[in-house]
Parts: sequence; structure tokens; C-alpha cells
Amino acid sequence: MHVRFLSDGSEYRSYGGGSFSKKKDGGGSIFWWAILITLLMGAATFCWFFSIMVFAHPEKPFNYKVLAKFNKLEPLRPWSTFSVPNGKKLGARDLLSEFYPYSREQLAVKNDLLKRSYIRNYKHEHPLYITGSYKVVGQRALGSEDVVTSGWVIRVRSADIEDVDLEIVLPGSVSKEEPFSVGDKVVIESSRPQLAALHVQRLDGERICVTAVPLAYTSFTASAPEMKMSPPEKLNMDAFWPITRDIPIMAADAAEESTDLKGVAVKS
Repeated sequence: MHVRFLSDGSEYRSYGGGSFSKKKDGGGSIFWWAILITLLMGAATFCWFFSIMVFAHPEKPFNYKVLAKFNKLEPLRPWSTFSVPNGKKLGARDLLSEFYPYSREQLAVKNDLLKRSYIRNYKHEHPLYITGSYKVVGQRALGSEDVVTSGWVIRVRSADIEDVDLEIVLPGSVSKEEPFSVGDKVVIESSRPQLAALHVQRLDGERICVTAVPLAYTSFTASAPEMKMSPPEKLNMDAFWPITRDIPIMAADAAEESTDLKGVAVKS
């Protein structure tokens, strides 16, 4: 004989046919636990890829700020003139022939690589050294809105080809006097390379402007007086390139023309 009693509408009691039976409720909690675990796995994967991208591309402004905030940036190394890493040497004409065929996208990738190599102290890539003869066309002190926030920046133009400009960053130079005079000749010898390129900017027409910094943080030309510099502690990667976009660069040409006119007047 099998007898069942209905207690409250939600459970049955059975006598004579077996044990108690009860409606079980647990499927909903398992579903939400599965959702939570999936979200946590996604967050962990995102953090993993994010950290890889931050460390792999320190030249990006956001990544640089994150690494600087958590003190994950290696200090920039002050090389000596005898210990600078080996690298490719390019004069003004070589620079123009090298970078003129680059598209905008290719130039952006190359600039990222130049900055990344500098930030990493050239552990994985060789520097690109600048050589040749140049003429000073402008200069100014660096400020908080520049890539390097202290020192001087010198704008020079190639004496061999006028389509190539070079801006030389002198980080940490505490001198209040201008390091050069407009019209001065700057000769960068290939036998003592240390002026490394950081950025290449295409200007109007076929002209280019290359931003460079002396890796030894000392005088980079035999004709200039000894300069006391220091590697920047931090860079302002949000700043504009090139640095000397606000420098009037016609002063040297005007000074040269004035000198030529004086020479003509004396001869007459």
C-alpha cells in the first residue's frame, strides 16, 4: 500500500514507498557563478595584454606616464664619447634620401622606434647618428611644455643642402647664456658620433627636420666650447615635435646677407 500526503503544496511526503523527496533549487546560483568567473578571466586576460603593451611601447604618452608613475622606467644612461653604442651614421644628404620615400605611416612607425630605443638606452636597437656641417639659425631655452623641460635647443641648417634642418637638444644645460650665436658653423664629425636622432619631421615641400640629442651629454663638436649637460629625469611625451617650431629661422640668412653686403661695400 502506497500513501502520499500533500503538506503545503511544495513538498510531498511518501510513506511505504521510500524516503522523503523535496524540490531542489540551485541552478540559478551556478549560472551567476559561471558569469562571475568568466568576467574575472576576461579581466585577467585584459590586464595581462595591457601590461605587455605598456612595457613594449614606452614611447606612447599614456604608457610612459603609467611607467613613470610606478617607477618602472630605467634612468637614461649618460654615455661617454668612447662608450656610445655603435650605430648608423648619416649626413644631411643621406638623411634626405633615407626618409624622403617614407609615407606618413612609415615615418610614424620609425619615430616610435627612435624614441623607444632612446628610452630603453639602446638595449635592443642601434642609434641613428647625425653627422655633417650645419649653420645655426635659431635657439631658445627649453621649458615645461617641451619634450625635455630644461636646457637649450639649437636649430641648425645643413651647409650642404638647405632641405635638411637639425634641432639639437642640450638637456640639463644650466647656462643662462646662449650656447651658440646665430650664423655659427657646427661641424659634427663622423669620427666621434654621439648625436642620436629622436624624431624626423617632414616639413613643407621636400624639407625635413631631425631632432637629435648628444648621448654623452657633452660637447658634440670640436668647434664648440665644453658643455655641461645631464640626462633628463623624465620626458614630456605629450609635447609637440619638432621642438623649435616657434623659433624664427631666417635670422642666420639675414646675418649672412648683411655680412656679404658689408664685404661688397668695402671692396667698392
